[in-house]
Amino acid sequence: MTLDIDSSRRGMKYSIIEGIFATVFIALSTGAFLIGYALMLGANEFVIGLIGAIPFVSQTMQILGTYLLKRYESPRRIAIVASILNRWVWIILIFLPLLNISSQAKLLIFLAVLLISSSSGNILANVWTTWIGEIVPKSVRGRYFGRRTAYTNIVNIIIFFVSAFILDHLKRDNIKIGYFIITSICFLSGLITTFLFKNHPDVKIKINPDSSLKDEILKPLSDKDFRRFILFFAQWNFSIALSAPFMSFHMLKNLKVDFSTIAIFNMLTMTINIFILQWWGKLIDKFGAKNVLMFNASNIAYIPVLWLLATPDFLLPLYLDAILTGIAWSGFNLAAFNIPLSKAPKESRSSYVAMLSIFSGFGYLTASLLAGYIATLFKDFSLEIFGLKFINLHILFFLSFICRIVSAIVLLRMPEPNGEPFFAMVDYIGSTIYRVFANLGGIIPVSKAENQNQE
Repeated sequence: MTLDIDSSRRGMKYSIIEGIFATVFIALSTGAFLIGYALMLGANEFVIGLIGAIPFVSQTMQILGTYLLKRYESPRRIAIVASILNRWVWIILIFLPLLNISSQAKLLIFLAVLLISSSSGNILANVWTTWIGEIVPKSVRGRYFGRRTAYTNIVNIIIFFVSAFILDHLKRDNIKIGYFIITSICFLSGLITTFLFKNHPDVKIKINPDSSLKDEILKPLSDKDFRRFILFFAQWNFSIALSAPFMSFHMLKNLKVDFSTIAIFNMLTMTINIFILQWWGKLIDKFGAKNVLMFNASNIAYIPVLWLLATPDFLLPLYLDAILTGIAWSGFNLAAFNIPLSKAPKESRSSYVAMLSIFSGFGYLTASLLAGYIATLFKDFSLEIFGLKFINLHILFFLSFICRIVSAIVLLRMPEPNGEPFFAMVDYIGSTIYRVFANLGGIIPVSKAENQNQE
């Protein structure tokens, strides 16, 4: 079913508004705030590994999203129900720290809430991706999602600073009150997103009525080109998960970084995102998502090396990480989001998204559990080289670096279906950067630079 222009515009507008409140929910229910909440409940390295694995254990629920779309054909109705389970369940975590039960019991309840929220969240993600793919015209997807993400990043900066101030101000004696406030804001934001979904135009999704659910699930695996992307993302997520779940933990516990400093890192990342996302969107529209994915994966690979160098008295590597994350991860995520939208057949988009997510999740799950085991096995590891002290988590950072490099090489060998060569995009990026700095330094006239851009 094709939307008329007015309905499409209305859907795009409400998607931005919903995305703003969803950003508040996601910012406060993941990352440093989630790890800080877990540490307050008494979590250790193994529990941190489980927390990192849960979102990807639940990736199998993407199949249920495909099934529900095939049966009911109404993404709006499914999204509303899934968002209630995904976001309203956080009301439990508002009051959990105040209960008079053991730390172990609190952690079990905490993990159960994460599993419920994450499982329903994956149903929502599958349905929403298919839904928004129908609402946003293909010709403007790169630019639209770049603009949408820029708006949500502004909100991310604000909510991160406000929440960091609350937690740091109440850190010593009233940390439970601090998280009571944080989780309340998180829950209310999720509540609002559910009602905003009602304003999105519904689209009747037709998933090959003549094919079975099994055929739809297996179809992406028989697509040779898309199967390469599935295997790449599984390998890539394995590489990421060896270190990512432990970075916030390392900052809070070992580097003694407070939430206000983490908010500064986040501000750097989000500010860069705001200014660069539109550019990445244009590059995706011009050169294809795979090329943008490759360029940014090559840069992301080196992030774990920075974590090998950071100490409580030397946080410069983390500032560099924030800058590189703002540049590279913004482009990577935007390109990764566009791949199932651009590569999947319209009538099978939901199953393509589901299989990509499941295999990616399996890679992340495997590495999260392995990393948790390694961190626990080497919990007493300590080695000093050139004045730098290395501990168990540094082993994970180094392994992640090696695996990311290998994954980037695998991606480089994959052709861009649009036929645009990767190094043509690299040359274009280099020329653009040169013109920017040349204009700033007065090396070439602005008018000449504009003519070069038009050419």
